[in-house]
Amino acid sequence: MLSTAELLQSIEEKINLSPLPAAIVFNSHITGLAVARSLGKHGVPIIALDRDANGYAFASKYVTASALCPNVLQDEEGFIAFLLTIGHHLKQRGILFPCNDEWVLAVNRHRERLAEYFTFPFSDSTIVEPILDKAQLYQTATELQIPIPRTWNLQTEPIEQVAQELPYPCIVKPTEQRSFYDVFRDKAWRIESADELRDAVERAHGHALVAQEIVGESLTDFYSVCSYIGQDGQAHGVFVGRKLEQYPPNFGTGCLVVSEQVQTIAERGVRMLQEFGYRGISEIEFIYDAHDGEHKLLDINTRVWKWIGLPIAAGVDLPWLAYADSIGQPTHAEEPANGIVWTYARDYFALRTEGHGRGTVQYLPEALWAEFVAGKSEHIVDAVINTDDPTPAARMLTTLFGHNNYFCAC
Repeated sequence: MLSTAELLQSIEEKINLSPLPAAIVFNSHITGLAVARSLGKHGVPIIALDRDANGYAFASKYVTASALCPNVLQDEEGFIAFLLTIGHHLKQRGILFPCNDEWVLAVNRHRERLAEYFTFPFSDSTIVEPILDKAQLYQTATELQIPIPRTWNLQTEPIEQVAQELPYPCIVKPTEQRSFYDVFRDKAWRIESADELRDAVERAHGHALVAQEIVGESLTDFYSVCSYIGQDGQAHGVFVGRKLEQYPPNFGTGCLVVSEQVQTIAERGVRMLQEFGYRGISEIEFIYDAHDGEHKLLDINTRVWKWIGLPIAAGVDLPWLAYADSIGQPTHAEEPANGIVWTYARDYFALRTEGHGRGTVQYLPEALWAEFVAGKSEHIVDAVINTDDPTPAARMLTTLFGHNNYFCAC
């Protein structure tokens, strides 16, 4: 990776010579690696940024220049100033690809300052914030007759009445997740009784909450509608993935996901985004409820996410769709392929070997793994391991056995 001076020199000597505008990708771990590989294969010059030197994308052959940047959670102004310095040296407006919530929220807060040098392939905060507010999200879904789990707004409904109505156990979660997570380091709480509900409301004083019934019987009931909605308000590509495993098992992120198209929820997801007027890449989470045969809306993430490599492999290259639209050359994806499996092998094998007493780990056929290791499988894609771009996997092995493991809540 480069010092700031070396990065600016690389911009002048390499990136500004390209006919295509640069994509600025941050952070540069699993998600950023997938974005860099996607765009780099189209000849886009990539500037990879991260606050951690162990980011996998720093080692990718598709990254033109990389550098450490201020941690946006500790020095937001320093990070924005760093971007402005980069932008000042770019010959063409760069395209921003923030890869998790804190980066998205930060650049949106400083959108007016950054707009002189950069293009944003996603909506501003006036559109994003209502989507991220779960009370508004669920109200809009109800108005559009899109099924949701039974939900109680703990700000507008009497707590004692809700306490008597709730089916226990249930889930309590914030209407605005980021500030809640910053305080409690949790995304939601499982509630077992009316007393626990009262305690949760008191503990979370100052944070608006909703309570929700638990639906779905296993991880395999979780589906995600992934799309890019273009500047014209239309879907340029839509994909559905089904989660098979996550790590750590009780509160982790997906480490095994399969391409499985469900037209009903694909249409519902696009309708939700269009109702809010959202433009950009997103992941919309649904859960299948066997009691009534419905897929029910849970959440919308207005950004790229950890296993974005799966829709790319299945033929819906969301980063490229966003980039192409941003430079005025919109394109559309074909129908995605079913049966493609994405894995983060590091976490998947940890899940298999550690056991955790679950006895429910989804095992991929050994023959499929053998094909993948030999570089011959067209049905499985790993987050990091790639024979076309092998060096990030070497970096993964280095951090695996070292003391400085990369942490990313993506």
